[in-house]
Amino acid sequence: MKGFSNIAPSNIIMDLILDASALLSGKFTSMPPGNQRVLITSLVRDEIGKGAPKKLLERLIDAGLKVLDPVDLKPAEDAATSTGDLPSLSKPDISVIALAIETDDPMVLTDDFRVQNVLKKLKIPFEPAGEIGDRAIKEVWTWSFRCRGCGRYFDDGDKLPDCPICGSELKRSRKKPRSVE
Repeated sequence: MKGFSNIAPSNIIMDLILDASALLSGKFTSMPPGNQRVLITSLVRDEIGKGAPKKLLERLIDAGLKVLDPVDLKPAEDAATSTGDLPSLSKPDISVIALAIETDDPMVLTDDFRVQNVLKKLKIPFEPAGEIGDRAIKEVWTWSFRCRGCGRYFDDGDKLPDCPICGSELKRSRKKPRSVE
């Protein structure tokens, strides 16, 4: 496994859960030695197109990568709702978060800041997959919606077509971040 030596020593039993960016980054090219299970969901598998990434995925599956789907997406959806990230997360993203929730000792490889945000809120460890330069979030963000006209904030703005006060457009706005370290 090229580039991910800081994840865990080979004698640690953990579940390494990959999102599509871990496969597309080119950094995860072989199965890690030791007791780690490497998992993806069927939705992540289906996200990988064709060409080199598809061939890599097929090779990793032959080498022991497991396709495992979560039993229940609702806890992941609830967590994503609490941060305000749900409207921006794809079904594969939700499936990765749900699988991490259901796994005893997970480590998620993802470059997706919204997935990282929900994982950080849930205190589930993650590592950036490297596609965007090994960047990870440092604090949990929550989102609300601000009216472009009157300036009022709405937590449920994703359910509103426009401002119920003045009728102007609502724009997603980050609330003040909270450190969770």
